[in-house]
Amino acid sequence: MLKKKTTNRKFYGKWLYKVTLKVSGITILRTKSLESVIDYIENHLPYSTHPTHSMMHKVRANERTIKRVCNFLLTTDITEWAKRIESNSIDIYTNNKLLYKQISEVLSDLVVHCYEPANDMLANESQYTIITKKLPHNLYRYKVYLRPHKLARDKTAKTEFIAWITAQNNKILLSDSVKAWFITTDWNWDRRYVFVDNEQTLLLLKIRNSDAVGKVYEYKISDK
Repeated sequence: MLKKKTTNRKFYGKWLYKVTLKVSGITILRTKSLESVIDYIENHLPYSTHPTHSMMHKVRANERTIKRVCNFLLTTDITEWAKRIESNSIDIYTNNKLLYKQISEVLSDLVVHCYEPANDMLANESQYTIITKKLPHNLYRYKVYLRPHKLARDKTAKTEFIAWITAQNNKILLSDSVKAWFITTDWNWDRRYVFVDNEQTLLLLKIRNSDAVGKVYEYKISDK
């Protein structure tokens, strides 16, 4: 079993975990999306002879492995990780410990390096923490992003969800513009949020409709 390595610093000042996979031909991901790579391999990859050192030769020789990596990454939340490609290797960075373990285990035969925090305090540090001198409106501890696309084309469910939030009064701060956006938006690219006062209200919000609740950021007061 590959021995994991530890680090006392974040990668690029942001990421806690890093997994390096050796995949010849993976440089194709520099210019194409995950979906585009799969489509290219299945439908457009030429069979003509290429020099053995060329990317196309490497992609053709390793198409099953490249598709396997792409298909796996497509099952993840693309906002939870970042990649860096160097020669025949791809580095995947994340702050999600579960995702780090999944990559290490599911693609274990491709893994050449695994890095995780050595410092417990570093490991417990959340990328979803916002350090501030005071809470928004001196009240709200959480910033919660909404996902209207998860209720796409179900205006009734959207309207009921917004009505429930509104009924919470000042426990959840929701602007009129975000209300209209949530009900009319069915795509996944715009990011808008509500403010939530405490952990109990946040739990109720998730129970009411977990699909519509996206990333949650917690405000923490700095005394510096």
